[in-house]
Amino acid sequence: MGNGPLERNLHFEMKNQDLVKLPRYAKVEKRPIPHAPVASPYAGASVPKIVYVSSKTPFMSAVKRVQKLLRQAEKRATAGISLEDTQKTEKQKLAELAQAAETREEIFVKATGKAIEKALNVGKWFEEKEAEYKVRVTTGSVLVVDDVVEDEEKKDGEMRKQQRQEKADDAGKKDFANKRKREVAKVSEDEELPETRTRWIKKVEVAISFK
Repeated sequence: MGNGPLERNLHFEMKNQDLVKLPRYAKVEKRPIPHAPVASPYAGASVPKIVYVSSKTPFMSAVKRVQKLLRQAEKRATAGISLEDTQKTEKQKLAELAQAAETREEIFVKATGKAIEKALNVGKWFEEKEAEYKVRVTTGSVLVVDDVVEDEEKKDGEMRKQQRQEKADDAGKKDFANKRKREVAKVSEDEELPETRTRWIKKVEVAISFK
């Protein structure tokens, strides 16, 4: 898992317990992390606008997506305000602009694991333009599910190897201590492995808005 210079400045709560050790003939296949569908840029302010960043997401592509969402949010915020409205005083117009600024939408850049550093760099890109954008970062963790898959060929090989070792022990070629050690780690043909395994991974959320 990545641990870049920006990520090292953050604090993450460690939630993982010791994971169950799997035999050598089993492997873990990671499932895609589920997340809510990406909202339309034109959806109302009540719908969160999220940009999901993976380790393969091009950096500037993520930046441009955030910029597009920010422009649409700004249009929504000022849609009902007209500086040319002669029915309103300058004070009223300024008050409406101030209210729109206070309720500006945030665009959320979210990432987990190795993609965290990239999401933080997207936030840094906007933060460096201090006159325009406001950026805040929150950390957390998400529970993911992995599939446990048996390799039958490797399992058969492990069983044959184990049987050969037992025969060698019975013939006195190995001392008693080593035999007991192997018996503790012995894999039974009838042993049932869990179909899945859960773990916690780090996540980060970078909220970006106009000032």
